[in-house]
Amino acid sequence: MESVRLYSLLSGFSRALGLVCKKLTEHNLRVAYLAQVLAGHCGLDHQERKYLLIASMLHEIGTIPLKDGLANFVFEKEDYCVAGWVFCRTAKLPEDVCNMVLLRKTPWNELNPQEDNAIAANCIYFADAVDAEMLAHPEVEFHHLASAMLEKVDNFSSIWRDAFAKLAENKTIIAAYQSSRAMNAYLSNEFCKDTLSTKNLLTLCDLFSQIIDSKSPFTATHSHGVAHTAQEILKMTGLASSEDYLTIYIAGLLHDIGKLAVPVDILEKPGSLSDQERHEIKQHAEIGIQLLDSIPGFHCVCDWAGMHHERLDGKGYPYGLGAAKLTLPMRVMAVADVFTALTESRPYRGGMELTRVVACMSAMAENRQLDADIVALVVKNALQINQVRFRAQRDAAAKFLAMRKLCAWTRV
Repeated sequence: MESVRLYSLLSGFSRALGLVCKKLTEHNLRVAYLAQVLAGHCGLDHQERKYLLIASMLHEIGTIPLKDGLANFVFEKEDYCVAGWVFCRTAKLPEDVCNMVLLRKTPWNELNPQEDNAIAANCIYFADAVDAEMLAHPEVEFHHLASAMLEKVDNFSSIWRDAFAKLAENKTIIAAYQSSRAMNAYLSNEFCKDTLSTKNLLTLCDLFSQIIDSKSPFTATHSHGVAHTAQEILKMTGLASSEDYLTIYIAGLLHDIGKLAVPVDILEKPGSLSDQERHEIKQHAEIGIQLLDSIPGFHCVCDWAGMHHERLDGKGYPYGLGAAKLTLPMRVMAVADVFTALTESRPYRGGMELTRVVACMSAMAENRQLDADIVALVVKNALQINQVRFRAQRDAAAKFLAMRKLCAWTRV
């Protein structure tokens, strides 16, 4: 698998969050850009700036609704900072990042300046506030806003207020702030040498799979089930490398990233979907391809994840490719997705017993929807594969339970 740069992945994930709330993509970018300009001006070291980048690009992840039922939010609207912290902590992001996300709305006079992450968290708060003011009053010039921000002594450290006052006359910074391309270029250049280790890549992909699955309780563990199932099946074929096992696992975690664009009421509809609703559901595959294709180094992840609804008979979606254009990993992903989905409860049916699952999949193979050889492999090893799937989804469910407990603990 090709190396993946930290900023490229964060930028792609930020665009995905924009599917839930269109304002988030540009907002996250502007906050990250301004925070980095301020941090660079004030001499923060590269490691702290890297953590600041992660936290600022992900600072709004708590706005994604995490539910424990069809109507009950685990997080209240005023707890978005806590929700973001819980997401990050459960995914085992660095403690510095978790704390920055947690404290990103805490006024300076309520922080202990001696705490490790107080200054950086306040930087995110400051950049966020500047962006909010600029959105509310686009006619206001930077230097006028800087004068107003100097007065906010309770909310923001003098470090950031003074730095912004000095930078607010910089025409290059002002012009870049108004250009997504310029901000992306700046951040990409600042972190051009920061490639992700396998461990850190998996950590961030795992975090985002939780965000994807949190849209609905009916899919709360789906991505982990597909990822582990696909990896296990691919290993059983004996036709792939260890690098392929990693790639297909990541593809499984992110295969439904496009569903962030699908309204929850469609995902959770108990009855039949209308033609328009079915069209919206099907769009998630192509949207996912567009998102993953925008991340350099994710070529195979994109191909393998994006084709999980294609079928050998050419009647799948989004492209109706047919057998000749579907590679082994694509076929494995399609089988893993069907296997996992059939075992899960949905608004319109309960999860199936294993015997019924393999019967349904065998019928799909006979009808040239799924690869017959791969399905035969699944049927032969159904118990083992199902155990892998069950453990993965059990562990994912435990993470969601831990998130609820963490959230409840913060309210005590």
